[in-house]
Amino acid sequence: YLSIGATVLALIVGLPSALFMNIHIVHKKKLVNFIRLCLDLLWGVPSIVYGVFAFSIMLYVGARASLGAGMITVAIFIVPVIIRSIDEAVKTIPKDLLEVSFSLGATRTEIAYKIFVRQCMPAIVTATMLAFGRAIGDAAAVMFTTGFTDSLPTSISQQSATLSLSVFFQLSSPMEEVKNRAYAAAALLTIIVLIISISARVLSSKYHKTRIK
Repeated sequence: YLSIGATVLALIVGLPSALFMNIHIVHKKKLVNFIRLCLDLLWGVPSIVYGVFAFSIMLYVGARASLGAGMITVAIFIVPVIIRSIDEAVKTIPKDLLEVSFSLGATRTEIAYKIFVRQCMPAIVTATMLAFGRAIGDAAAVMFTTGFTDSLPTSISQQSATLSLSVFFQLSSPMEEVKNRAYAAAALLTIIVLIISISARVLSSKYHKTRIK
């Protein structure tokens, strides 16, 4: 729930941002390069920093740890991943395509979502899967924001726990049965991340074969 929700939120913000950089303000090279530099810096910030930042805001507004808070925190954490990944894909599209579209009377929004999105769809899927893999495997960003529970949440206001948090907390238990659950969660998490990584590589290779030359 948390990883999928965070990835959807990040994609809603990240996709329009990447398209805006490459279509609407592409002529402002200094501004675009500055935005890319900021995104690269945010990409390198440890996830625990995002968690502490979100936790400080939650304390200030009086919010409790919940699934919704974790979604927002992880979404902020993976937004730079999605924006920069899609941005690099959009940069490979020939600029002639943009000029030809303008000459045919298309608006920038039409060019962005009807032409560029179609050309970059494999890369968009790849970026989304990479962001999802990073979201599902992170524990530090959600340690203070989602809380912890062994039950599945029924609303975004309830506490939740990721697989990585389950491994972290259950390994500290003195009960052997609980530790075995942690090992099972770790194995499952590894398999999921492996599948996502392989799928992302396959989609990435398809993108390079199908893009416009």
